[in-house]
Amino acid sequence: MTSSAHGSRGQPTGNRRRSRLAALAGVLSLAVAAPSEGACPTRPGPDPAEELADYEALLDEIYEMGDQYSADFSIGDQAVYRMRQRSEEGRPDRVLQALEALEPRLEDMQSYFPTPPSRPVLLIESRLDIFEPSLALTDCASPGEERDAAEDDREAELAKHVITRMGGDLRDLPAGLCLVVVFTDRLESERELRFGLAHEWMHTMQNGFYTRWAMDHSWWVEGSAEWFAHKVVDGVTERDHRIEEFFMRQKSCPLTEHSYDAQPFFFWGEQAFNTEWVLSVGLGGDAYLKLPERAAAILPPERWLDWAIAQADQTITMPDGRLLPDQAEVEALELTRECETAIKGPPLSVQLYEISIPEGSAPILAIDAGDAQLAIRGNGDDEWLRVTGLTEIDTPSSPITVAAIAPSGEDLYAKFSIGNSDGGACGCQVGVWLERATPPDEAKDPLAGALEAMESARGMVPPDQMDDFLAAQEKLRAANAKDRFRFRGSIPDVFDELEGDVDTIYVQDGPVLTIRAAGSFLIDDPYTIRAEDTTISYHKYRHYGKWEAEGGVLKFEIEGLISDGFLTGPPDYEPTRISIDSDGFGAQSYVGGGGEWTMACEPAAMTLTSTRVRNPDRSDQAVLVKY
Repeated sequence: MTSSAHGSRGQPTGNRRRSRLAALAGVLSLAVAAPSEGACPTRPGPDPAEELADYEALLDEIYEMGDQYSADFSIGDQAVYRMRQRSEEGRPDRVLQALEALEPRLEDMQSYFPTPPSRPVLLIESRLDIFEPSLALTDCASPGEERDAAEDDREAELAKHVITRMGGDLRDLPAGLCLVVVFTDRLESERELRFGLAHEWMHTMQNGFYTRWAMDHSWWVEGSAEWFAHKVVDGVTERDHRIEEFFMRQKSCPLTEHSYDAQPFFFWGEQAFNTEWVLSVGLGGDAYLKLPERAAAILPPERWLDWAIAQADQTITMPDGRLLPDQAEVEALELTRECETAIKGPPLSVQLYEISIPEGSAPILAIDAGDAQLAIRGNGDDEWLRVTGLTEIDTPSSPITVAAIAPSGEDLYAKFSIGNSDGGACGCQVGVWLERATPPDEAKDPLAGALEAMESARGMVPPDQMDDFLAAQEKLRAANAKDRFRFRGSIPDVFDELEGDVDTIYVQDGPVLTIRAAGSFLIDDPYTIRAEDTTISYHKYRHYGKWEAEGGVLKFEIEGLISDGFLTGPPDYEPTRISIDSDGFGAQSYVGGGGEWTMACEPAAMTLTSTRVRNPDRSDQAVLVKY
């Protein structure tokens, strides 16, 4: 179904190993955290040498097939040709039958094209274990150019390869041939097969010089092909994970960094405009749309804001009228101790926030939108207020919802600030903080007591278990488990040392503590676990709870944990969502932050000192810097 998405070849297929890592992700989510809204997460590209080897293997398979023949139907002006394995000739043709069943709807969609599509198509069914995890692929030769593909294998199209190297009847195929290859062993249902064929058929109709390298996963090519397939085949749920992926990546990624998952933009485009508009973007074909500043020109700024508002209102639907299987997440923000906050993001990326305004604040909210387009709606309001540039408005009822987008090549940065009548609601502890790591020579080792206990129990270990006992003791001695953070547990680091093939990588330099004016707090500390060919990535890893301040003492009570991420690994390397929403499970045993602390505030920092020693092996201070 995909035209050019690949997974790694030659990787172990261990379902058991994947299950083990999935279970591990659930356990460690109580102890650790992953890529957040920092850098845009991207998939690794295919290895060029492996890709060329896959092409050669596919060519060899095609050379061994039976004669090519013309199907007894066409899709509009697009002639259909077929080649099959010799062993399957004379048997019912599942692939050709599925394409013929799509003929009426494909031709109906062709009627919206400014010029009737006319590329001939050669349909191939492959049984090889290549181009994983692709379900299908499309490659089209240049119309009228049948040069020897061997001149430059790296840039040659597969369709041109077939025409120039096979000889015989294939040399009589019309110029501009598109080759559609379907990996039917990977398509579990007839609906998936029809969807994959519809997706690839869109590629045969897209304008310009379409090759696997020229288009290269482009957002408008793959996103519009997914939309097209949903238009042709109703009720498809097998691609829901792509929509989920879009909203997971959107906060960190410009629209131009998406690919197959860009389809919600085209769903909205059809609703906001019409089918012709979607096709005008999907048939653009020029590489300039890969640049945010140029892609921004396809809409006026106020229509980009309509796209953001539609996400906030959750009015975007599937082409067949169903609700989207996933929606954009609205993040919470607080005005900090200076009674200000900011919304940030990459260009052409919708950012949705709910901003809480402290009680007792001044009646005027100052907004500096920069070059961004903002829409603001107060609690209980029905209408959106559109904001651009620098302006002041009457403070809406809290919390306010903000939809924002930067319709240009520049990053989004919009600042909100407000005066404060009594000074209390924006006190020194309220804000967003990053915990600074304790220097290694000052950090305590929580495993020291465990080593002492093991040494005391050594005399009671049976002789036949002594080797295992000594090995465990040595691993504990080697573990780098020093407690350098009060708001991050040390369990992941211990695990890294004890299981040498596993790495835990934190996204941030330290846990981020958000202390809200309304009496709640968050601890965000996302992380990634990498183990050989499997990756567990939490884009959200958040403890939450309540706080209160009295007499200079700040009291925290951790209530629970929310985590959300993806597991990627064999056998198919498709991301599988993993999430936890748990409260009342005693998170204090895994992460610092519970208990009572005295505060010492500076202009850009705050030091918290524990009022009681909960664990003698842990440092009793947390140094927080403004984040």
